[in-house]
Amino acid sequence: MMMKADFSGISAKLAICMILAIIATLLPEQLPAQTNEQSVSFRTPSIELVFQPSLRSGVNSANPNNIEVPRLNLLVNLFENYLQYLTRLQKIATGTSLRIIHAPGLALDDGVASNKLLRLQETGLNTSLSQINQYFKDLGITDTNYHLESADSLFSIPDHLPRPISKIAIRTELINHSFFQKSLEPDTDFCVVDDNRVITARPFQRSNRLFLMTDADNVCRAEQLLGQAKTWYADLSASGDSRYIAFTDGLRPLVMSLSASASTRLFESDNLILLSMHWAPQQPLLAGLMLDNQTQERSFFLYDAEAGTMLPTGEAEIAKEANYINPYVSWSPDGKRLLLTSARSVHILDIEAGKASMHIARVPNEIAEIIWSDDSSSFALVEVIGQARQRYVFDDLDYRKCVLHRYRIKPDFSANEDHAQRVESRNTIKLVSFWTNDRVLYLEGRLISKRLNTPFWDLSSEFTANLTAGPTTSATRDASEKGLIDTTSKLPMQYLYVFRNLDGKFNNIYDAGFNHSNNLYIDKFENIWFIGLRRPEEISQQQNVYSYRQAPYPFPENNVSVFGDISATKMTLFLKFLEEYNLRMLRFNHSISRIFMLANFSGPLNLWSGDLRKLVEGLSNSEN
Repeated sequence: MMMKADFSGISAKLAICMILAIIATLLPEQLPAQTNEQSVSFRTPSIELVFQPSLRSGVNSANPNNIEVPRLNLLVNLFENYLQYLTRLQKIATGTSLRIIHAPGLALDDGVASNKLLRLQETGLNTSLSQINQYFKDLGITDTNYHLESADSLFSIPDHLPRPISKIAIRTELINHSFFQKSLEPDTDFCVVDDNRVITARPFQRSNRLFLMTDADNVCRAEQLLGQAKTWYADLSASGDSRYIAFTDGLRPLVMSLSASASTRLFESDNLILLSMHWAPQQPLLAGLMLDNQTQERSFFLYDAEAGTMLPTGEAEIAKEANYINPYVSWSPDGKRLLLTSARSVHILDIEAGKASMHIARVPNEIAEIIWSDDSSSFALVEVIGQARQRYVFDDLDYRKCVLHRYRIKPDFSANEDHAQRVESRNTIKLVSFWTNDRVLYLEGRLISKRLNTPFWDLSSEFTANLTAGPTTSATRDASEKGLIDTTSKLPMQYLYVFRNLDGKFNNIYDAGFNHSNNLYIDKFENIWFIGLRRPEEISQQQNVYSYRQAPYPFPENNVSVFGDISATKMTLFLKFLEEYNLRMLRFNHSISRIFMLANFSGPLNLWSGDLRKLVEGLSNSEN
């Protein structure tokens, strides 16, 4: 028997009334993409499911919706196919549909709208199947002799799930990587290995599994990489040499060779949970930070995947500062050094020298961003002075100023600032990359929160693209060019568009668009900056900058820059396409020529990809 509401007085009644009001509003009509921040809808031709997301049990615990949302995706796919199966056998009343609510954080009376609404007790497949069969039996609308009795049978019956295909996916030549591995299991997370290989995670009977998707010679195929997780696979990332992947199972990090059949757990203790981990760009070295759940102490690690061992480099020096270090490590482009930051200091770890140097650079105020030069010999950072006055609204005039600093690393691992390249601004400074003539490219402009919290931000009229002055000393400088680079200069930027995958750090569930049957769970910011600038050949296309700034700053965490000479009109159509189809989980290959995404373009949530330029041109042609 279900427990009755354990709330006092009016609060319990209000909680129940709110849920019923949502359901009453949703069920008679076609459901919107996402009803509100509190409730989430899943829709198939015969099923309407409303989910009331759970809350975390603690600060250091995993968000339960990371598991609940993918499992509900699988559940609605399986049970829609179950209804299609009974319909084809003519063992269920014509037009039968299911209206379901899953609200694990709220207790409702057993008898609430029981003849019209099924209250899902949990997302376990056997329990859910039993509930649905009993619901059908009570209503007398099916032949009970044809009821499936186990979850295994849900995977073995013929697949008749409706799969309407988006016309725009056809016009833009998008590839469905799951087409040749047709399955009711949705793709719910992924990481790009190289131009033709992607790792995806799919929920299954008890937890989830990992698959290697390969797309070569116009043929897509899939093979199971790992069976079901002990808890749940997440945090997928591929090494820079494309030979290894790192991931977590219940917040515990593991590494696996793509040519092996088993994974290696990095730490034996269950008390250690992952804060962050990042691969070196050119070799299979993994660096990261762990948290001891009992002592709340942080620790740094450096793992050599090829040797299968932890490297002691910098362990003693970093241990003293570990509790103050930001949970992000910045690898140099050559993979031989990495930078760590605390609130106001920069620390360096040199792998070849086997040495860590702490506090090589200090600033009076908080560090917002840091980037390496392409030759791995210097770095630039942005210091932010002041603090936000409001909790939810960002206005850069609340701050005193931003300061851009550029440093050179000396042979003894100390760092000298080049004051000739310092830039101060009353507005926002956003680092992009090092540029030609040893200068730094940055964006500068007035930044304030938008009234409507949409993923597509057009900052073209608010920001300019700028280069710092040239360095004090440089082999590239001569008398003829000295006058050209003694001051900052603006570049002719056609546009500046930003696509945010999250509306906020705690807005984690998004309708996957088009079919609206599945939802995405995302908990990390990935802000893509589309910059209308021609990129010099010597500048790397892959420019990632991590921002340590916290809310209400609108672009925290990972920021990816995409340079291009595509017209503003065409790029706007592309950004509108991403926004209108709610494509929130996006990744690029290394050269930023191909985009990968999770989308509902055909039935279940699947992995899709397309040539970026072809996609933009295809959208433009469809408008004409």
